[in-house]
Amino acid sequence: MCINKDTVVGIMPLMPQGTNSTLFTECCGAAICSDEKRCPQCKRLVIGYDAETYRERLRIRWKYATRFWKR
Repeated sequence: MCINKDTVVGIMPLMPQGTNSTLFTECCGAAICSDEKRCPQCKRLVIGYDAETYRERLRIRWKYATRFWKR
C-alpha cells in the first residue's frame, strides 16, 4: 500500500466524559506529542503541523479532537 506522506491527517475525537487527554492520530492511532509535526508511525503530516508556535499547534489539535463536544 502506498501512503502519501504529504496528506494531512486529523486527531481522533475525545469523549467529554473521558479522563484521558492524550491525542492520537486518525491514520495509525499513535499517540502524538504537541511538538511533533508528523505521525510517529507512518510519518504523515498531522493537522496543525504548520502552526507557528507550539501553543497554537496544541490549540488547533485540541479544537479538532473536541469538535463533537456540546459547548
